[in-house]
Amino acid sequence: MGKRGPAPLPTSLKLLHGERRPQRLNAAEPTPRAGRPVRPQDLSPAATAVWRRVLRDQAPGVIQRVDREILRAYCEAVIRYGEAMQLYARSGPLIQRRGTFVPNPLHRIIRDNADLVRFLGRELGLTPAARSGLQGERGATDAFEEYLNRGRRRSAL
Repeated sequence: MGKRGPAPLPTSLKLLHGERRPQRLNAAEPTPRAGRPVRPQDLSPAATAVWRRVLRDQAPGVIQRVDREILRAYCEAVIRYGEAMQLYARSGPLIQRRGTFVPNPLHRIIRDNADLVRFLGRELGLTPAARSGLQGERGATDAFEEYLNRGRRRSAL
């Protein structure tokens, strides 16, 4: 019988979630090589646009080189979902087959791809629920923003 319950989080995600107890962290966990995934050459133009958008908008350092195939599956599922939604909007929830109305089979394709997008998006840290527990690294602030914040602190005193 397989393991029950939710899948365990990798140590890097536990650290991003703020976990600091050593007994809950795996010091021997293998870590993938850092770096952004390389886009597959045979990705369709529409899926390439999703690929670029995800890598541009995602939290820095969450999607790594090793996540290439998961990201590819996510991009293709997003495109399949969109195409099926367009066809479904034109044909409607019922179609006529041999003189009787039956549920449109596109509904299942839409549902399956929506589930896949949601699942893979959660795995890649792209959903609001997945991001809610992450704590990004604090980068250097803009000098002008720092100047404004200093002025606000002084005026509050």
